[in-house]
Amino acid sequence: MAEIESIFISTMIGMTGVVIGAIISNYVNQKIARDTARKDIIFKKKMVYFENIVECIEKNTKLYKNSIKAAEEKKNVNKIIKIMKKERKKFEINSSPLYLNISPISRMVREFVSIEKKIFFCFEKMKSKKNENMIEILHVNLIDLNKSGTRIIDRLRGYLLSKGF
Repeated sequence: MAEIESIFISTMIGMTGVVIGAIISNYVNQKIARDTARKDIIFKKKMVYFENIVECIEKNTKLYKNSIKAAEEKKNVNKIIKIMKKERKKFEINSSPLYLNISPISRMVREFVSIEKKIFFCFEKMKSKKNENMIEILHVNLIDLNKSGTRIIDRLRGYLLSKGF
């Protein structure tokens, strides 16, 4: 009889350990899955933000480069300005500051947009007078625009690779 009781007690202790282990294991697995899903969502939001910014910078830079080439070919400046206003892509940032620290990038985006405004201003000046000096100024502004866009992309890439973003 003592053997049956000791076998029963050993079995019950073993079963209790298995049940408690299963409960703890399930809890730990759910916590790990929840944390991983949260990190995946945040990373996806970072990637969407990065892709939108890069697409906008590339499209606008290409637009201004083509517009400057058209101005060099003595095409109608009014038509060039209309095309630029129509095709310019705006920085529509659909990211929440809860997920991303966008304050360092927003300053650099404002700098990029101010260079874009300089380019528009040069084209507006070209409407009134055909000045070859404006073409040189436009080339300088385009170089500044490329540098600014590259800085933004490099900063975003660095943030994306690190955990500071």
